[in-house]
Amino acid sequence: DSDRKGRGYVQFQGLMIGSVVQFAAISLLLGIGSYMDIKTREIPNWISVIIALTAVINFRLDNLWGIIVAVIFFSVALATGKIGGGDVKLIAALSVVCGLWGSFALLLFAQISMLIFYAGKYILCKINGKTASKSLPFVPFIFIGYLVTKIFF
Repeated sequence: DSDRKGRGYVQFQGLMIGSVVQFAAISLLLGIGSYMDIKTREIPNWISVIIALTAVINFRLDNLWGIIVAVIFFSVALATGKIGGGDVKLIAALSVVCGLWGSFALLLFAQISMLIFYAGKYILCKINGKTASKSLPFVPFIFIGYLVTKIFF
């Protein structure tokens, strides 16, 4: 892109290095966060902080509109009491990176993947005569939503 020249972007075979570094860093952090959420149901604040800081790697002013998604997500969390504070902070950090439509897509794909997983778990539990827990760690699904959004959109 000619409009990106002279703004600190280095291109390598058509890919912007800043975007690749940002994607890799966020993917690594979401992987760590997923593991921690599964094991402890806690997401350390430093993960959200570093993800938010990666926004400067590939900063676009219009990405700040993604905060609208974070506010909606926070409102739902507040109203239902079913979403953890770490999930809200993580979505807020990702919303600055992904922008408005990217954040909506991320949450949509996170929810779809969680519903598919829960439906499968529910069916397996019914077959085995067990009760499926209603509480799931959300970060692994946020990670899936991020990957789908960034790879396909």
